[in-house]
Amino acid sequence: MSLEFNKLVEQVEKFGRMAGKFNFDVGDLLQVALERLAAAGDLDAVHQRIELVRGPDVSGYRGAAPLDAPFHEPVNTIGARPTTPDTATVIAGDGSQIYPDEKWRLPYYLTNIGIYTYFHGDNRIPTQATLPKLVFHPDHVRDKSKRVLPSKAIDCLRTVREMEELARCAWELRDDARPLIVLYDNHLLFWVNSDVPGHAELSRRYLSALVRLNDAGALLAGYVSQPTRSRLVIRLLHLLSLSDDEVRTTELGSGDLEGLRDIDIFRHVLQPGERSALMVQNSPRNLAYKQRGESYEVAFFYVKVTSGYQDEIARVDLPVWVARDKAAVDALHGILLHQCAMQGRNPYPYALTRADEIAVVSGQDKRKLEEMIRMAWRQHQPELDPLLFSAKTWGKQLARSSKRTHEL
Repeated sequence: MSLEFNKLVEQVEKFGRMAGKFNFDVGDLLQVALERLAAAGDLDAVHQRIELVRGPDVSGYRGAAPLDAPFHEPVNTIGARPTTPDTATVIAGDGSQIYPDEKWRLPYYLTNIGIYTYFHGDNRIPTQATLPKLVFHPDHVRDKSKRVLPSKAIDCLRTVREMEELARCAWELRDDARPLIVLYDNHLLFWVNSDVPGHAELSRRYLSALVRLNDAGALLAGYVSQPTRSRLVIRLLHLLSLSDDEVRTTELGSGDLEGLRDIDIFRHVLQPGERSALMVQNSPRNLAYKQRGESYEVAFFYVKVTSGYQDEIARVDLPVWVARDKAAVDALHGILLHQCAMQGRNPYPYALTRADEIAVVSGQDKRKLEEMIRMAWRQHQPELDPLLFSAKTWGKQLARSSKRTHEL
């Protein structure tokens, strides 16, 4: 039986009435934030405040900070739309997965990576490749306690594979048209918690992929569409409003700007095609990246991309080896704007859309793979079904299966 929507009409009406009672207007807060941003042009003052929160008697600041001198920009900088490079090689990657399931006698998982390469300013046809990997050995699907790997472990494995395959492709194309742009669909500040099996090795592999991308001369960018959770600049603006004594005694979050997000500011101050200042995230995780090598600290900027019909604020993460090169930042900025104008009304990088399209594992794909596994299993274990069916599962399958009508 499908969902009975007629029984939800009254509940949905209550939902709508509740929405009407809340005040979603942040105009007053936004005005305060905009005034603080406009006044934040003194880099020396900002650096002094950041040094204060990095001292031993202050902790907990997880906001934005300028890059180190001489590569820093005033935090209220507005970067104009740059000239789009005549030629470029754009490599985009994305991934998908099937999580392991205890219902299988031999649980497995699958990661599928899609790589799409677009030759900007060239008549060459774009290339694409998918790289599925099926993992089924118990030593790799279970942890040391013989438990099936959790979903977050598979997500980490997929992320590392995505970056490794992007690095491999960039290395192979390192002598192709420049700039060599590599787009990754997520934040670059990847972190593996210690409860994930093999966390140290996964971190090492991810960093090794970044090193290879740097060696290939790639301009790496992590693209985050509509970053509604980002409040790094809001936290900086709150920090700048405090006295030194207040910094030591006040919670260093969004403070009196609570409820605002970075995108609320940059929707207002950026025109289509413009970007914000380059900044870094002040956090122990980013510091750990910097300590592995100055080039690997993660910087970011916000940009207002446009399709010509619709605008969107995106956050672009980039390693410091890119952020310190003004020409590289301009080239990346220009290519992103061009890519986001290629899909009609949808302001999103074309190459990333295609990478997602070829990487995704649909429900139909999963069912086909399961049937292939069962057929292969029967050749070697014909007396056993690879799936462990409970009475409950069997009943669900019967109830949800497609029904045929028989006539006498």
